[in-house]
Amino acid sequence: MKLNRLLSLGFVLTSGLALSQTASEVKQIQKQNQPIKIELAQELANNLEAKRNEARKKAESFGISIDRIENNKRYNLVGFENGKPIYRTTHNLDAAKSTRANFLWQGGSLGLNLEGQNMTIGIWDGGRVRKDHQEFATASGSRVVLGDATPFNQDEFDSHGTHVGGTMAAAGTNPNAKGMAPQATLVSYNWTSDLSEVDTEAQNGLLISNHSYGIPVNDGGSQNAPTWMMGCYDTQARLWDLKANAYPYYLMVVSAGNDGQSSYQGGLRAGYDKLTGEKNAKNNLVVGNAQDASVDPSSGELLFPVFINSGSSQGPSDDGRIKPDVVGNGTQVFSPVDASTASYATFSGTSMAAPNVAGTLTLVQQYYNQEKTNFMLSSSLRALAIHTADDLGNTGPDARYGWGLVNAKKAIEVIQDSQTDNARIEEVDLDNGDTFTFTVTKDPSQDLRVTIAWNDPAGNAKDGQLNSPTPALVNDLDLRVTNQATNTTLLPYRLNLSNVAAPATLGDNTVDNVESILVESTDANTYEIKVSHKGSLSGSSQMVSIVVSGVQSTSLSAEQVTLSEDISVWPNPVRGASDINIALGDNINANAQVKLYDLQGRLVANKNYDNTNGNLKLSTASLQRGVYILQVGVNGENYQHKILIE
Repeated sequence: MKLNRLLSLGFVLTSGLALSQTASEVKQIQKQNQPIKIELAQELANNLEAKRNEARKKAESFGISIDRIENNKRYNLVGFENGKPIYRTTHNLDAAKSTRANFLWQGGSLGLNLEGQNMTIGIWDGGRVRKDHQEFATASGSRVVLGDATPFNQDEFDSHGTHVGGTMAAAGTNPNAKGMAPQATLVSYNWTSDLSEVDTEAQNGLLISNHSYGIPVNDGGSQNAPTWMMGCYDTQARLWDLKANAYPYYLMVVSAGNDGQSSYQGGLRAGYDKLTGEKNAKNNLVVGNAQDASVDPSSGELLFPVFINSGSSQGPSDDGRIKPDVVGNGTQVFSPVDASTASYATFSGTSMAAPNVAGTLTLVQQYYNQEKTNFMLSSSLRALAIHTADDLGNTGPDARYGWGLVNAKKAIEVIQDSQTDNARIEEVDLDNGDTFTFTVTKDPSQDLRVTIAWNDPAGNAKDGQLNSPTPALVNDLDLRVTNQATNTTLLPYRLNLSNVAAPATLGDNTVDNVESILVESTDANTYEIKVSHKGSLSGSSQMVSIVVSGVQSTSLSAEQVTLSEDISVWPNPVRGASDINIALGDNINANAQVKLYDLQGRLVANKNYDNTNGNLKLSTASLQRGVYILQVGVNGENYQHKILIE
């Protein structure tokens, strides 16, 4: 097991003003890209693109339109099913208030001045963002970069794309149109070659992109997508999961679709099971459309319940995975359009909700980098967004709201709390057979919440299979939280595949690559948090992101630290050239492995003790002063704690 980066520090590590996505930071992101997985993703993308080209040639031979605009919507042919053409189609101040992005802005109550400075957001859409609109203008030109290599035609400016781009990054020249990240740069592409273009941008360090389009269930009064496609983990979903694993910092944010009121025969349940293509991938963030939220301007808490827009497409995926993941505000969103350099319009749909979330999470990444001097893995950003979302609808996650309404204020507060040990954000490389275990003391004034998420390897595509319950999950990780005072073990949420409309239950989740446990109580007990896995891990290991909130501060002290009832460590802090002492209790008579990591996740000490019983010693004489993470592995379990060397 490797702690890839240690993020729950007892000390504040800041870089002053953040210079996000500098050349050196892009290089750090690029180092984590996976060349073999990139090659596999590109091979599948090339195959899909070849099929699209075949469909276009077939359409031309039959005189069928490939691209068209109808009722202010763009359509693009993606294939044929049983001889029938299948099309994909395009699916703010109030939006910022809904996700609490305004609390992060200059003048916001958190005092952070986060507006996307030096951050870049990708946008793929039916057409490109109007770069000369006043909302994107700068003294030197524009904050919009047109990414397509194809020759540019003025007609390719698009109202939908411009509106989506404005929701993410409009400057606020018209204050009511201010985007979530009003100083961010947009890289704008049309959707024609999205599969290959995402590779190019992700290889160059892109962190977040927005995709407000997809294959609708129904269109023009008739069914557009084949019945098997709804909820199916198909080739499109598999492809985007390959990309997520090839580029572990890159997060695709995608609209759920606008088929909330559509109906068809053969789904999991009437009124559900309406997600198609990439919306059934495991490692992206699928966004539904909520209505405006009424928010307390001081606390950021919701004043009234928030309802889903009736047009928002419902999940879940066919194997019972929780989709959509979250909701944003996509109802009556005011944003720039392409009619002129000063034109605006009000649109509704998940197309507006997705950029509301993408722009908001860009600010969260910006803040994390400002405080930690590195960006989060996409699985960590996904875990944090889900962990801090406001629960709506049924208690727990559901197939309409997902995990709830994104709340940037809470996400920022968890990052802040992680600096004082009132929360934890960790990224752990779980090896085959490993169990990652640690304990926390619950804050009696708060609920304890634990969330894990991981970029699961791409599963087997199920094209053509109707309502297949076979899990797409490859590496099945398990989260358990045990109250050590009562010896009660809590289980994560899961949906009931036999009744997807019912509230979530608690149990062993074997389908989702997100698991979350909520402890609602006023106790101050110690809880053991355990992350393990079933079977053998594909790839021999799995990076997992862990978010914990609602814990009491456990700052470093000179007292003996108890890692478990059988393992104790002292002194802490370690002064001078002293040894770290590790005492193993009478119940342990086995091999032990002791590792010490620095804050960059580098292994600086590693010692094995064979069939030992008693006190172990680890020399610190060659180590510099600072904070380290001590990990003790015995009997297949790993325990860790922060150590200060003075």
